[in-house]
Amino acid sequence: MLAGLTKVFASLKDPRSDKNHLYSLNEIWLLRTCAAISGAGGWKAMTQVGQTKLQWLRRLLAFASGIPNGDTLAWVMGCIDAGAFGQCFAQWAASLVSDNDDGHSEVIVLDGETARRFHNRRSGHEALHGISAWACRQQLSLGQLATDTNVQ
Repeated sequence: MLAGLTKVFASLKDPRSDKNHLYSLNEIWLLRTCAAISGAGGWKAMTQVGQTKLQWLRRLLAFASGIPNGDTLAWVMGCIDAGAFGQCFAQWAASLVSDNDDGHSEVIVLDGETARRFHNRRSGHEALHGISAWACRQQLSLGQLATDTNVQ
């Protein structure tokens, strides 16, 4: 699953100058993804997860310079082309669905939700509506999208 992540994101252009590569872009992607899957909620928390799991991460990539700090993660991620990142992520998510060796198809669950009590009729604010996709076998959220109306 994670080996495919570095392969897919290898096509993404690194926004940094040639002399500013203390951490490889693949190391940053791997750290960010693993930390997000672990439930890290923010750049500092991602760094903490990386420091805690550094030996495990080094089984996948070198991490010769250790773990980048939260500011570095935020800066690099902020410079990445969002459209290109979205395409790479969609390609990686699609690979998770098709990598089943046992011949069984992945089940993707779509869930429409309405966040009640967030609307205010007096000011014209409607309730929040959204849809999410979940890959059951991988136990991974494939994405979430806000919608204009309630999804049934």
